[in-house]
Amino acid sequence: MSYDTTPDRQTSTGQTSTGHTSPGQGSTKRAVPLADDTKTRLLDAAVEVFSEKGYQGAGVAEIARRAELTTGAIYSQYRGKADLLLEALTARIPAELDRLLASGDAPDDVPSILSVLGSSLLEHEDGDALMLETFAAGRREPELGDSLRHRLADEERQMAKLIDEAKSDGFFDPNLDTDAVVRFCHSIGLGMFLSRALGLPMPDPSHWRSVIDRVISSAAPAPDLT
Repeated sequence: MSYDTTPDRQTSTGQTSTGHTSPGQGSTKRAVPLADDTKTRLLDAAVEVFSEKGYQGAGVAEIARRAELTTGAIYSQYRGKADLLLEALTARIPAELDRLLASGDAPDDVPSILSVLGSSLLEHEDGDALMLETFAAGRREPELGDSLRHRLADEERQMAKLIDEAKSDGFFDPNLDTDAVVRFCHSIGLGMFLSRALGLPMPDPSHWRSVIDRVISSAAPAPDLT
């Protein structure tokens, strides 16, 4: 069974328009996409600077210097720090559902996919600190906050497609509200991210998997007793 988890809208995370210009230049020329190795170098430099200095303290000039690029080259690809931070975050921490499905190792049924996703929440990510900084900065910077909300909304739409698939296949009770289930799943994911970022002790993996599987099984349709 294949799952269509393509987002319904294009976001600024991981994709940027090619018409961005450096402040004050006003150029309308289409930018030439960066070579893969150059883009990797840029995003690695962005992760370093944002992690070290935070969003407020990070400067495009410093990122450009570490990536051995000009600021003009960066502004030709990104509107500013918010776009660059979100793409760096996406490169360092791709959406777990995307990563699972792209690996080719995804189970054939939705409950098993959700079980794998839930179990993965115990795994520390290199970008946890960067993600925490992004959430904090998003509260202060409207542009960054909007981009972050778009990323989270896309993840929720992907999850909603899985939940609806589970309902159609008889795994989940069709009377359960999809939006409520999605928000519940996302809240668990964000809560575990904060636990990892703050260095809180993680539960035993087998015990955690048992809890996740119990929660998933509770969404099954009630047995027909007639």
